[in-house]
Parts: sequence; C-alpha cells; structure tokens
Amino acid sequence: MSIKALKSLFKSASGIPEKTSFRSFAKENPLTTFGLAAPTAGFLATDIAAPIGGGLLGASGYTEYSQKQALKDQYDIFAEQRSNQVANQLRNKRIEEMVQRNMDIVAQYNPQLYNQVMAGKVLPKGAVVLGGPRRQDLMEELAYMMGSSSSPEDFQSLLS
Repeated sequence: MSIKALKSLFKSASGIPEKTSFRSFAKENPLTTFGLAAPTAGFLATDIAAPIGGGLLGASGYTEYSQKQALKDQYDIFAEQRSNQVANQLRNKRIEEMVQRNMDIVAQYNPQLYNQVMAGKVLPKGAVVLGGPRRQDLMEELAYMMGSSSSPEDFQSLLS
C-alpha cells in the first residue's frame, strides 16, 4: 500500500474532501482537526506502537531479565530482613542470659546488696526483708549495667 493510498484512506475516514490538503483543512477547521488528531494519536500510540514496542522488548528478552532481577531483589531483601531478625533474636537471648547470670552473681557474692536492690531501699546490715513488693526491675537494670559496662571496675566494689 502506497503513502498516497494511505493518505486517501485517512482523508475519507475523517471526512476531509479528496482535493483538500491536511494543512489547509487544519487552518480552516482547527477544532475539528484537534478533535480528529487526539483520538488518532491515541489509536496510534495504544493499538499500533505499543504492540510493536512490546514485541521488540519481548523478543529481546529484556522483560524476562527485568522480572528475574525483580525477583532476585525481592529475595535479597527478604533474606537480609530474615538475617537481621535472627541476629536480633540471638542478641536479645544473650542479653537475657547475661542479665540472669549477673543477678545470680550478685545474689551469691553479695546477698546484702541483692536484698537492698530487691527491696528498693537501703537496709541495715543483716536485715531480712519480709513481704513488700520485690523490685525485679531495679535488679535487672543493675545486672544489665554490670554486663554492658565498659569497665568492670565500676561494679567490682559491689561484689566485694
């Protein structure tokens, strides 16, 4: 099909008289030309250019590659999140074990300090605590600070 035949097909389909050029018709009827040009551009873009472009991309394997890359990226993100989650769980478990071990050390080597912290007040030497709320939070805080302190000398005086 030649370009002349294609032009005459478009002219007859759009209602432009056979002897009139597109330019002269556009100058005389700008609104009509716009009304014809917008749907034609949409038709060309969606129904002609898109399938051709999609076919070229599909034949090149680019879409397949990009889908594989997207899946790989998703897996990498998942694996990193899971690794971080496991690391956090292990760290939390080590901290809990360290706190419990330090609480046991304080109770074993300095029962007076242990009783004072658990009572939440200073007690006379050799006092026995009967009843009252136990300050487990204070004891855990002390044990945590013992384990996370940069210098063990800070807490050596508590155990002697």
